Amino acid sequence: MAVSTRPVRGTRAGGREEKKGGRPWWHYAILVCALLVLAGMVWGGHAIWFALTHVRASYARVTGLVVTVAAKSDTRVRQVLVTTGNEVAGGQVVAALDQAGLQAEVERAEATLEARKVELARSERELVLTISETAASIEEAEAQLAAASARLRQSEAEMKMQAEQQPDEVRQASADLAASRSRMADAKARLQRAEKLRAEGAVSAQSLDAARTEYETAQAVVESAEAALEVAKARDYRSQIRQQAVATRQAEELQARAELKSVETRGRRVALIEQQVLARRAAVAEAEAELAAARVRLSDAALRSPITGVVVRGFGHSVKDGEVVVKGQPIVTVLATDVPFWIAASVSELYAARVKEGQPVLIKIEALNRAWLRTRWLHGRVEKVGAATEFQAAEGSPWIIQQIPIKIEFDPEGEPVKHGATCRVWIDIRE
Repeated sequence: MAVSTRPVRGTRAGGREEKKGGRPWWHYAILVCALLVLAGMVWGGHAIWFALTHVRASYARVTGLVVTVAAKSDTRVRQVLVTTGNEVAGGQVVAALDQAGLQAEVERAEATLEARKVELARSERELVLTISETAASIEEAEAQLAAASARLRQSEAEMKMQAEQQPDEVRQASADLAASRSRMADAKARLQRAEKLRAEGAVSAQSLDAARTEYETAQAVVESAEAALEVAKARDYRSQIRQQAVATRQAEELQARAELKSVETRGRRVALIEQQVLARRAAVAEAEAELAAARVRLSDAALRSPITGVVVRGFGHSVKDGEVVVKGQPIVTVLATDVPFWIAASVSELYAARVKEGQPVLIKIEALNRAWLRTRWLHGRVEKVGAATEFQAAEGSPWIIQQIPIKIEFDPEGEPVKHGATCRVWIDIRE
């Protein structure tokens, strides 16, 4: 029986069976390429859309509240009580400074304050005493002046009354005496002539007697005028006494006025003492302020952390026990653990009008994306946009550009985010 050597339908030479309805391999290659091109177009479109609706921030870094505990005066560090990584509570002492000189300052300030208080008390007592003495002296001087003025007015009234009752009595008496003496001289001359004529027998005895009688009468009138003049002079003497009394009262009044003025002048010393009291009160206040400052410096010798946090390496991590520090030099740096982290970044001034507070933010922290093809996105929002620009150098460029600082708040979503970690930030500017 003859065997046919014709290949069976559906098989190939060599015994391999041919598949029915199969496609060539390059068909699948084309399909894969088409899918890749489509995916690339979708990704490219998304990238273009993302670039048009988002702005990337520069210099983004996770930031927390960092407080530096620094020396408040030039002194020596006695002991640093914490090291990097130690947790501290708010108010906890983290370093102790030398207190010897500060304690001496407090003692000197206390002694100065006590001395100034003693001086103030002495001045206040002197002021009270001077015021009381001056007030009494002024009252007494015013009373003496009033009494002297009253006596003067009384003497002047008496002298005026006497002057009105006896107007020029001495002058009138003197004139009457002169007239009487003139008449007596005439009578004497007639008497002598009558005696001479009688001796010659030229006149009668009756004529001589008449002449003698006239002379004796004129002599009696002169004696009466002399007596009247003496009386007038006596009265004038009393007037002079009253004048002297008036002069004495005037002198007394002047003396009383001078005494009052002297007392009032002494009263000016009260104002001087008051100024002295005010100055010493100011000195006491100054000493109290100095003492308070010295006590504050003494308390500042125990440096305390103002926040609750953890000690990190900062400007003062290299300060050792016994080292001399200057005012303002950092000693310990503390990172707050009870204050949420935020992201400090900046954007170009070109986007100043498009970046606003409250806009959503996509955040990619590099430290959270170490696994291959693993991207961890966090979400936040723009909390604050700076009011002024800052000069910063562009990455990889020698040019200096102006950047606007921004602050971004975000939710770590349980991730172990570290202070100072670098990140990439995209701001959604559609809102």
